[in-house]
Amino acid sequence: MTLPQVGQTLEVTVERFGFGGFAIARHDGIAVFVPFGAPGDRLRVEITELQKNHVRARIVEVLAPGPNRTTPRCKHYGECGGCQLQHVDYATQVAAKAEFVRDALVRTGGFEWPDPVLVHHAHPWGYRVRTQLKLTATSGARGDGRHGRLRKQEQRARTTAEIAAAAAAAAPPVPRLGFHRALSHDVLEVEQCPVLAPELEQGLAGVRAAIASLPRKEWPYQIDGACGTGGASWAPDLPGMRKDLVEHVVLGFRYLIEPESFFQGNRNLVEELVKGGVDGLEGDLAFDLYAGVGLFSLPLSRRFRRVVAVEDERRACTLGRVNVKTNGCDNVTDLRATTEQFLRANKERPDLVLMDPPRLGAKPAIPLLLQLRARRLVYVSCDPQTLARDLRQLVDGGYVLERVEAYDMFPQTFHTEAVARLRLAAP
Repeated sequence: MTLPQVGQTLEVTVERFGFGGFAIARHDGIAVFVPFGAPGDRLRVEITELQKNHVRARIVEVLAPGPNRTTPRCKHYGECGGCQLQHVDYATQVAAKAEFVRDALVRTGGFEWPDPVLVHHAHPWGYRVRTQLKLTATSGARGDGRHGRLRKQEQRARTTAEIAAAAAAAAPPVPRLGFHRALSHDVLEVEQCPVLAPELEQGLAGVRAAIASLPRKEWPYQIDGACGTGGASWAPDLPGMRKDLVEHVVLGFRYLIEPESFFQGNRNLVEELVKGGVDGLEGDLAFDLYAGVGLFSLPLSRRFRRVVAVEDERRACTLGRVNVKTNGCDNVTDLRATTEQFLRANKERPDLVLMDPPRLGAKPAIPLLLQLRARRLVYVSCDPQTLARDLRQLVDGGYVLERVEAYDMFPQTFHTEAVARLRLAAP
């Protein structure tokens, strides 16, 4: 087996998608990872990077398109780093995500999982109710589209001509507003984004104009946008732009959030996700760990006599308490603490633990959960790999994995959400 060299061109046929959105082909037994390839594509590719067990490549020419390749809807697709799958039809995306989750369960978790994973999905465009817009350098004349000041070694390395060119490029300042380029931290100017809810997409021009009216030294590093029942809201404060709490209604509960708050971003599927987490469960005491602003806490309050919601981020915990009061859920207690701090201090055994940890998963909390021995666990995850890793430890510690279902909260991207349900083998 001879590894191809950087710069070498090959002809390959794409077999499938891998997690991360890369198409996977093979050449002489070596895996070739290709961005923006589609299953069935016959491609001419150029090798760009060598790894221990695979190589990466870019498409030089599509010799014959696969049966599910389609025309991307967004004019920025391929340059913008936000989406990776717009070039294939939606049914193919859903099938790929089912395999991402199943593959993680088998390869990372060591589970036997012969059947396809069920993927809940909804309309794949105009769904996103939260966004984080990036801005060009807010200080210093970098001239390279990156954020922040020039480092000292960069300043010393610049020639007089480079300094003059950077100064000319920086005057007059014109904000470049958008998202990071694919595989980069450079900012791509974005005029449209069809995965955004229309209220946010239509607000891009106003945000750009508001920033342009500010002195460069007042330009923010990032602009957070969110929309709900009352329209869009933007943070930080910008001239002429609304910054206010945003309201979402999910299963009849009213949630107030800030533009900067974490909240499930898919307006078309959030209710299905919450149902997947809470339906059919009831009892005396439930813990909602990594609770955020209370997305799961409030529905659990109708099913359990008491709910303890645990969140360590100050503003999220405060909004969680606001949402409890707004909805009259007096049996929910919001505690500000890390999950590990709470579990170490806790003296009660709940009927249910529901947890929705960040992308890195709940690894530090798993030993404490095994000591807790809650009768049932629900694990909501945005990363199949860390989910499978943590499920393996929970099952080895005495739990039975009953089911795992996926939710396509992020159409046009490789990301997917999953909900796993477990029960204690020997209560």
